[in-house]
Amino acid sequence: AHGGLKGVIGFDGFLSVVAPADDAGRDDAEAIWRAVCGDQDSLSYCEFLAALLPISEDVFLDVQPGSSLADSTPAAVRQSSDGSSGSGFSMDPGHHVPSAWDPSLPIEAYLPLLVSGERKVATFDEDRTVSEVVRAMSEFHFRWAIVHYAHGPSKFFDYMDISHYLVRASKGIGAKKVSEAAARVGSMSVGELANNSGHSRYVPQPASAPLGDVLHLITETRAAEVTGPPVPVRRVPIVDERGSVLHVFSCLDFLKLATRFPAPTAVLKSRSARAFDRRESMMSLSVMESDSMLNAFSIMDSANLTICPATCRKLSGDLGGVVAMNVVSVADLKWVFNSGEYGILDESVSSFTAWRAKVAECSINHRIRE
Repeated sequence: AHGGLKGVIGFDGFLSVVAPADDAGRDDAEAIWRAVCGDQDSLSYCEFLAALLPISEDVFLDVQPGSSLADSTPAAVRQSSDGSSGSGFSMDPGHHVPSAWDPSLPIEAYLPLLVSGERKVATFDEDRTVSEVVRAMSEFHFRWAIVHYAHGPSKFFDYMDISHYLVRASKGIGAKKVSEAAARVGSMSVGELANNSGHSRYVPQPASAPLGDVLHLITETRAAEVTGPPVPVRRVPIVDERGSVLHVFSCLDFLKLATRFPAPTAVLKSRSARAFDRRESMMSLSVMESDSMLNAFSIMDSANLTICPATCRKLSGDLGGVVAMNVVSVADLKWVFNSGEYGILDESVSSFTAWRAKVAECSINHRIRE
């Protein structure tokens, strides 16, 4: 597939890799090509690799229904001052789901397609420490949590809030002092930190709200209630008449729903994969492996992104962009807080990713032994 050396690969090159001299596999290969390419006549190098590589497990996905969360979740997760954290959507066996895509229907009509059985929502009181919350989120694979306040509306808390605090606290003291800021933040109350990054406002919607209204809320960046930059709504709590959270709707939920119905699926198929190609911005959104972790957090914080490619400039250029050697994420902070090895945050990106691999391997081995 020599076309891949120029950043793209054509259909013939794709077939030579996916179904070389295999008539039986040609039909499957053509189906993959149509699904990935749509109307375009070539794939970028990254799109080609994405079509070939198997889907890997996302260790940061929220805990799935049917897990042991209901029985083993710490009280900090299950209970809050108003008792709402133990709530979740419980599917009514007699509930009939829509047979066609209709955004004017209430979102509660679509919830059975998103949740099977009962799903817990991670909720914490404002006085819990950040370390406590991160440990619970890490154990049950939550990427975010809801923080309840005794006086005031609830807020979302996620790893972006920790990253934002570290970037802000490290200004003027240098990259070698990030560990000191991290040690401090671990003992802070989660209420002090929740949504300090402005990553997502907490805007609950009733279960009777039309699905279309919820989708508009996610796609539109509304102005903040106070002076400052616009604050997006990345996830929407769906609440019952008592205010208890039934489900937290996100853009991933939209994709789950859309692919179940012919009309939105056809719209998605009409868009080529190239619509999501952002190679022109990769240089500004990536960090060199020799850079500091503070620089990586600063890039993610300024771009409001949760991940940052770690690149090697020597291997980038002629392939049509940059070559990502690794990826760092704000969610990697869970390894730091769980281990207490804050000093690793003062090191380079390459040192951090090597350390992360060792810690993750030890965690996997520990789970296997259990």
